Amino acid sequence: MAAARSSLPVVHARPAAAPLARSPLERAGEEDLFHDYVLSAYAPLAPHVGKLRSLNLLVESFAVAGLEAEGLSLLRCVREGLGAFRTVWGVKRVHATGALGWELYFYDWERAHADLSLPRLQEIFAPVVEVDAREPYPLPWHMVSIEVSREALARRGRVGAHLYIDMRSYALLGEKFTFENVYTFHDPRTEVDMILHRLKSSVHFDPERDGVAALMPPPLRRCGKVCVANKRSSDAVYFSRIRTPDLAWFLRTHAWPEEMTALVGGRAMELDHLLWDVGVDFDRAGGVLTARKTGVYGSF
Repeated sequence: MAAARSSLPVVHARPAAAPLARSPLERAGEEDLFHDYVLSAYAPLAPHVGKLRSLNLLVESFAVAGLEAEGLSLLRCVREGLGAFRTVWGVKRVHATGALGWELYFYDWERAHADLSLPRLQEIFAPVVEVDAREPYPLPWHMVSIEVSREALARRGRVGAHLYIDMRSYALLGEKFTFENVYTFHDPRTEVDMILHRLKSSVHFDPERDGVAALMPPPLRRCGKVCVANKRSSDAVYFSRIRTPDLAWFLRTHAWPEEMTALVGGRAMELDHLLWDVGVDFDRAGGVLTARKTGVYGSF
């Protein structure tokens, strides 16, 4: 009698978990445009029509925070006010509390868009939050961002703006400016020495105790650009144009909400056309180099 053939176990792939958000998933169309977090265009990595837009992760974050309806209202106001594919979104997670917050970024590198100004953004955001920020005189900013906390989004709270001028950023509340940070961009393929110099020069980095891999983890070194920022109470490093598997690693490593991690990991094939941007704010807590806040960025 012939020996019975050994058989391999049959493994059934698990279907992707249903998102927490109740609104339908948004899918890319023929005319979709793709941008990184400085609103610089890139070509999708794979055929994109019918696949998921990065915006779905933003909507999932609203649902995780219990503010899906309010978040969708914010997105609707911005889309109706400025149109499609002009806005960068960011979701931030504070590690000490797990709190989520959001920031929307609006670029006008050449100051060529007459419809993009602080008064115009105040009008656009007015149904959702009160933007209290007034330029005392015209300033040469190339980007404005509006940061919205959970509390502000839930109660139509008062928020300021952030102005970005010549590699520096300032918070503007009313007419009062507060310096926030200075930052530099680098190509990781040709400027690795400068990146390492910037990171090792941080007051939060102890060369006797810290390894630079804590700030430049291998899964993120294949990024398109690295940005290093020096802030008032922390420093930060950002990685631009990472792929979806690297984003999934980032979310797991930094203990982001399971719903968001599952959306990226469970639907990786529907997100394989996208590039993402991520950032880590770090300081020295109790003598240990610590990630205090992380962020994820996309566009719509």
